[in-house]
Amino acid sequence: MSIIYTCNFCGETIDRDQPFVTLNGNGDRSDGYWRTGYVGHYHADPDPGCWTRILEVIQAADDWGPRLDRIPTASPQLIAARRRRHRSGDEQA
Repeated sequence: MSIIYTCNFCGETIDRDQPFVTLNGNGDRSDGYWRTGYVGHYHADPDPGCWTRILEVIQAADDWGPRLDRIPTASPQLIAARRRRHRSGDEQA
């Protein structure tokens, strides 16, 4: 028995000895939606370049919206201070 992969970009069969990429998704926190599994299989060689073209789109999409690391957050020191204050308030109750 053999597994036959079809490229999800060009629609052509990926030959047995031809390199390919399997793009997977993992959405453990996606309640009620598609959670995990393969997204697609793509030719990995430079010609026809299916994976390269998919990867270019993924990298471009990464720049479409704001980055999460730019959202201001409390420092670890501030969080520790607030936890101490919160705990001391529990002891007074």
